[in-house]
Amino acid sequence: NQTATTSTNKNSQAVSVSALSLLTNTFLEELNLRSSQMKGMTMAVPMKDSSIHSQSRSIYKIRAIYALGSLLRGNPPAQQVFVSQLAGPDILIRNVLGTLSEVRGPIASNTMAKLDYKFASKVLALGEDLVMDVVLHHDDYVEVDEETPLEVREGYLNDGIVTANQLIAAFTTELWCDLSLRMLSVPSDVLGAQGAIAIKERALHATRALGPSCRESHIFGDWGVEEVAKVRKEINREGSGDGLEPTYRKELLELIESVLSTLK
Repeated sequence: NQTATTSTNKNSQAVSVSALSLLTNTFLEELNLRSSQMKGMTMAVPMKDSSIHSQSRSIYKIRAIYALGSLLRGNPPAQQVFVSQLAGPDILIRNVLGTLSEVRGPIASNTMAKLDYKFASKVLALGEDLVMDVVLHHDDYVEVDEETPLEVREGYLNDGIVTANQLIAAFTTELWCDLSLRMLSVPSDVLGAQGAIAIKERALHATRALGPSCRESHIFGDWGVEEVAKVRKEINREGSGDGLEPTYRKELLELIESVLSTLK
């Protein structure tokens, strides 16, 4: 009956919120630990864990991102909670940037760096997908524009409702925008040529999705163009021995042109 269905839905939502909170706290706790280790120094702090423990932690974070993505993708109510109640986007991006800035010992540096970049790429992909959720399924979100009455906007604010614009803004802050460009220049000597290309391709998709909002907030209005053009120059080297299949190279170049068209 309807009462039972309503009760089931509420229980399901409560479980979802609890899972979101637990996963988000995973990244928040690491941020707090890193902050205590820094003690006023730079974010690039040596990790005190053993290499085995650090690797296990990195793998756990990657799995946590998979779980977080399964809860958030295609789920506007969960996205509302993640943004408005948990400050999830800010916690995630600060965790990623801190992770990429860590100084690790020489023994495990390559292994750990690969895991760190994989983690960063998964986080960036999640941000991209959530932005595209709003863009492609805007009817599922509350939208406001210049014609929306002030009292309506205030009502949304008082009710804790995150609008479509606010959801996109949460994943296109300066730090999120910087991450998408940073992932366009990952080191191939650490990740290997194919690994680096795969991450750059993921970053190109993210740059295209985040680009319109990132460009609007950039003071000079040319956000990302130089970085994407640099990747195009790198990819457009047929016969350079980089191992790219001609078809894949063509697809990458077409993707790059699409990104540049979006940014310009």
